[in-house]
Amino acid sequence: MKDYHTHHPGPHGGYLCAVTRADWEQISTAEGMIPCFGIHPWHAHETDAAELAFELDDWLTRHAQAGVGETGLDASPRHAGTLEVQRLLLHIHLGAAFRHERMVQLHGVQAWGELLEILRGRARCGTLPRVHLHAWNGSHEMAREFMLLGPVTFSVGLRELSHSKATERYARIPEGRLFPESDDHPENWARTVALLGLIRGGLK
Repeated sequence: MKDYHTHHPGPHGGYLCAVTRADWEQISTAEGMIPCFGIHPWHAHETDAAELAFELDDWLTRHAQAGVGETGLDASPRHAGTLEVQRLLLHIHLGAAFRHERMVQLHGVQAWGELLEILRGRARCGTLPRVHLHAWNGSHEMAREFMLLGPVTFSVGLRELSHSKATERYARIPEGRLFPESDDHPENWARTVALLGLIRGGLK
């Protein structure tokens, strides 16, 4: 079972996500990992959008197996002031993922509803890439709405699985749609896999 969202190379392999532009070179050479190139929404305000669009296309062309991300929206009080530029960069990432036929790793904090509407708009236009929602903590009903868009997948870590509503949120997501992640905590990997297995009745 590979790690579906991490910022640290590990022995299980998986998707190694960038946070800033400075990460791209390092993650591109991590053995056994699938690099994902992008700019985390926390750093959107530090980024030149035109430069990102050019460089993202270039790096995805040179790395045929790479994904896109981490990108998304963070509407928490600490980051809500940069939502306008977050949205701009999100569309750049989504466009690159669609053109290069890659999966995009999405971050959503207090913004799942807006992300759903953005993805619905792209689905209507036929420009929706493969989407992976990391640290998923939305309701089962909202997860179902995302899944209606197409092959959307989700990942959860120990924080999400320890929530009092974890069974309600995750037990009914179909097999092949929900995966474990370590995010910034590789030390939690074994506990995450075990707990997800218990909630799902045995993870295959």
